[in-house]
Amino acid sequence: MSHATDTDNELTYVLNKWRLSGAQTLAGGYQNKHWLVTASGGTKLVLRRYKENHASDLPYEFEVMRLLADRGLPVPRLVEEPMEHEGITWFLMTRMPGAESTTPLTNEQRRRGRLLAEFHETSIELNTIGQRQGFQLPEDWVNDEALVPQLQRYESVRPEEGYALRWHLDLARELFAGLDFSSAGKLVLHGDFVGRNLLFKGEQLTGILDLESTHLSYRATDFASAWRGCYDEVVHGYEEVHPLSELDRKLIVPSFWGLMFSGLKKELTAMDNAALSRENYAWHLKLLSRRSPLFGDLENRKPNPIA
Repeated sequence: MSHATDTDNELTYVLNKWRLSGAQTLAGGYQNKHWLVTASGGTKLVLRRYKENHASDLPYEFEVMRLLADRGLPVPRLVEEPMEHEGITWFLMTRMPGAESTTPLTNEQRRRGRLLAEFHETSIELNTIGQRQGFQLPEDWVNDEALVPQLQRYESVRPEEGYALRWHLDLARELFAGLDFSSAGKLVLHGDFVGRNLLFKGEQLTGILDLESTHLSYRATDFASAWRGCYDEVVHGYEEVHPLSELDRKLIVPSFWGLMFSGLKKELTAMDNAALSRENYAWHLKLLSRRSPLFGDLENRKPNPIA
């Protein structure tokens, strides 16, 4: 016998409230759930359920979407005002046509880099929107003094993993400290410009999805998800549209590492020592351990193994 879950009950309520039908689960989205639904007139739309306790500034995200769509970028538009139901936020948006790219990886990376630069040419017009609540510049994440004792606490129960995290944190701080930010411009970022968030019809870009992490920062910070420490062709493609300054280049690595630490303090604070001893942060350490020619003099610098 199958039993309806809380999510099933919530979904049924929202579908009835907005007179939607035929909910089909969709892949995609870093934190939230999505369904393809049909409106009463037969139009296909996308329904999103935000995760519980979503603390981000959602009006900021919706406004960025609106402003980008008004400027001609293929991003979804809201169809209804967001709905709050039992502490969960839902919203309904237009369905973008197309499918994920099947272009070979190297070519896809370079094209994605060019598209990211073109996205930035438009998103830089949105700078007056300011910073999104709950987001910071990457140097602020790594220079958060409360992060150090939390990492030390983690290191006491997971010495090898804790040391590797702390080593990268210390080096990121050192790299940021050596930079002159007087010429560091900021723009509105996508926040997760990866292949699964781009739709195409043939070679035409038809959809830019999931601006869940859009915020104001340095352009190099958008490489955190698009470059991921190893996809150098993304950066090379970006430069075909927008050449990087010397400061842009110096910001790539510490900005990437900074975003790796962006949520760690909160996670570490929430865990007792028993939970800490089970958590190895394999995903974070995998990305932090990556090196490529774009690391320059840092390519061969890695934490020494613990004896």
